[in-house]
Amino acid sequence: MNERYYKLIEDYSKKNIGSEDLTDLLTWVDSSQQNQQIFRETLQAFEVADYALNKPANQQKSWASIQQHIENSATDQSPVIRKINYRKYFTIAAAIVLMALLPTLYFNTFSTKKAEVVAYNEIYNPRGQKRLVTMPDGSNIYLNGDSKIRYATNFNTGKRIVYLEGEAFFDVQHRAKQPFVVYTGKVSTTVLGTSFNINAYSSLKDITVTVQTGKVGVICSKNGKNGPVQFLLPNEQLTIDKNGGRLNKMQINAADFNGWREYKLFFYDKPLSEIAEIISREYDLDMEIKTEALKGIKLTAKFDKCSVKQIMDVIARLSDSKYTIYENKVIIYER
Repeated sequence: MNERYYKLIEDYSKKNIGSEDLTDLLTWVDSSQQNQQIFRETLQAFEVADYALNKPANQQKSWASIQQHIENSATDQSPVIRKINYRKYFTIAAAIVLMALLPTLYFNTFSTKKAEVVAYNEIYNPRGQKRLVTMPDGSNIYLNGDSKIRYATNFNTGKRIVYLEGEAFFDVQHRAKQPFVVYTGKVSTTVLGTSFNINAYSSLKDITVTVQTGKVGVICSKNGKNGPVQFLLPNEQLTIDKNGGRLNKMQINAADFNGWREYKLFFYDKPLSEIAEIISREYDLDMEIKTEALKGIKLTAKFDKCSVKQIMDVIARLSDSKYTIYENKVIIYER
């Protein structure tokens, strides 16, 4: 096992792990049952050691505390008999003692690293268009209108990180040792190989993550602290309130929310103001709603490659309104 993960587990136990490190640790833990067992056992050992090391106790007491914990663990799990790898625990204990006694050495070692200057590629897709971007690793990103992604020029080495503004559908190539991470404001979505949709337009009050295949882990930060990871499976959707941080997880049909790639629109209990914004983005139009009452009307409808007029006919009927199309502008008003 890479010694780095022992350090990440310690940071996790002390609740001072960074967002990117937490993503790495969760990906590693989720990759195998063996890693999950190592994580549980190591975390327990750290908790016992922390109790001793946080007091002015000597090194012998720290070692005794860890050894006692190992013996108790074996006793607690009777009648199941298993061989305990004491060498592994002694390695953990040694790492704990070293970090407790020589923090200056540790931080000085890492502080000597020079900050790397990272160059980025940025791709913007204007309103009324769809764009397919094939990443250096072979992953495909479908950009919706008025959406932008940013990624490092050395994207294909190490962790694969993408920054998103707007909406995109991701079809990610599986790489066990290279997690794929999408950052949208204070929300990070981590996968190894899957397909999912993220809707994070700045004008919306929510960020929505919808999984079509595979599994993703979503972490939301608030007031500088990371919340618990939310795991999503196929046909599950997580909605995150940008302001309050409230989460809402539900079962849905992912195809309804990913259909925009094929010029299909799906509105479920959405206010007319938000629907108008989507139509404006999809067809590169200016939309105007004349009254506040109309803006708040919520509608549910599905359209498959329809013209603007076909869409507006349905919306007018459902909202009991009228509309006018003048050149590149649509005006909606009460009857």
